[in-house]
Amino acid sequence: MLLFSGVGTAGIIWFLLGVWLFFKEETKDKWFFAPLIGAGAVSWFLVEMILKPLVARSRPGLELGAIIVGGQSDTFSFPSGHATIAFAMAVVLANKEPKWKWIFYLLAVVISLSRIYLGKHYPLDVLAGVLLGWGIGHLSLVICYRIFKR
Repeated sequence: MLLFSGVGTAGIIWFLLGVWLFFKEETKDKWFFAPLIGAGAVSWFLVEMILKPLVARSRPGLELGAIIVGGQSDTFSFPSGHATIAFAMAVVLANKEPKWKWIFYLLAVVISLSRIYLGKHYPLDVLAGVLLGWGIGHLSLVICYRIFKR
C-alpha cells in the first residue's frame, strides 16, 4: 500500500500514464494534455489551498487507535488529495482511452484505499475525495471540449 500511496503523490503516475498514452496513440490531438493538466491543477488548488484549511480536520491519530504507516502527517485530512487527484485523472484518461478505463479506475481505487489502509485518512475523507475528483474530471473535460470546439 505504501507503493500505491507513493505513486499517487502529486498525481505523478497519472501524468506519466498521460505521456505514455500521448506517444502511444494520441499524438494527433494537440490539446490532449489540457484536461489532464486542468483536472490536476484544480484538484490540487481546491483541496490543498481551499478545502483542507477551511475544514481543518485532523488526521487519524494514535489516540484513536489508528495504526499509521510511514509516519504521521502534519497537514489536514479532509478531503483526501490523493483520492481527488486519482479520480479526476482517471476520469480524464478513461475518456481519452476508453479501452483502458478499467485499469485507470482500478488504480484510482487502490490509491484511494491505500490512504485509509495506511492510517492517513478517515473513510469519509477518501469518499469526499473520490466524489470531488470525479466531478473535477468531468468538469475539466466539459470545459476543455467547449473551449477547443470553437
